[in-house]
Amino acid sequence: MYKYILLLILALSTTACTGVSKVKERYHRAPFEKEIKKGDYELTLYSINYPQKYEEKIKFYNDFDILMRKLLVYDSTINMIYSEELKDDIIHLKNSYILPEEVPFSKSASELSQVDRDNIDKRVTIKLDEKVGRTQHYLNKQVYFWKKIIVSDEKFNSEVNYTELDKEKLVLQMEDKRKKLFKIVEQVELNLILKIEEPYSDKKSEYWQEKDIYIDRNTDLTPKVFKQQGYIYLNDVEDIDVKKIMGNQLKFDSKIVVVENKLYDGYTISDGTYIFFYGGKYKVNYYDGYNLKIKIKNVSLKDLLIIDEEFLIDDFLNPKSYKERQAK
Repeated sequence: MYKYILLLILALSTTACTGVSKVKERYHRAPFEKEIKKGDYELTLYSINYPQKYEEKIKFYNDFDILMRKLLVYDSTINMIYSEELKDDIIHLKNSYILPEEVPFSKSASELSQVDRDNIDKRVTIKLDEKVGRTQHYLNKQVYFWKKIIVSDEKFNSEVNYTELDKEKLVLQMEDKRKKLFKIVEQVELNLILKIEEPYSDKKSEYWQEKDIYIDRNTDLTPKVFKQQGYIYLNDVEDIDVKKIMGNQLKFDSKIVVVENKLYDGYTISDGTYIFFYGGKYKVNYYDGYNLKIKIKNVSLKDLLIIDEEFLIDDFLNPKSYKERQAK
């Protein structure tokens, strides 16, 4: 009888201490102790504002070119948050080396639709001779546009009727400039984090990206956030989903996810994915002795010219890369 009473007392004692046990269970030994020392680490993510106006986009890419060259020359690196709008434009640029707004100016003047002509008239307000015929009139406007954007040494002459070959040479100049930019970007070590401004979907169940995959979800977070391969930042995540993420109930394909929320601040690891919590009041850490904290800074591209980040957000995911970078 005494034996059973003793076992009951031990069981009750264990139950009474479960709060402490659960806290202890949260901490794990870091696999990168040899490469990175224990301590407090503040990981700064630089959020860049991508403009909406076309003229401002041109300035943005000029500044971006300067930044990439600087990072390449000085072998620097940085954590950068970028928008979905910038991602869409980058994809468009990689496919054709022109921005969506430039498409009407690249087409043959004889094949322009009324929508194309309206868009050209909105961007090129200079008065040109219309007696030359509609096709020539819009061809001249197209040439004017490209000369202005490229800042051509040869000024636009309103008395000249330009040819499609004249326009093609200007378009090729811009394409060549952007090809060089992409070649530089490929050589620069950048940590890019895609900010998903609206991570919630209006639909309870939906097909994702027209794929033959039906998703029956227990969250209103849009399916695309779980399928993203690159690093992502989820804006303003609701408490109920934050708890599910913390409890490993929601799985991401991305290896790094930043969750803006009101509950937690710190990080955890779920199935090999680093989940960084930003903005909450309760501190959480996964590895014993490693306190990781996210800091967000809104900056311009020019501000980034004087920044050289010591820690990348994925250094703890790839500690050998960090060690190699420190040895340079």
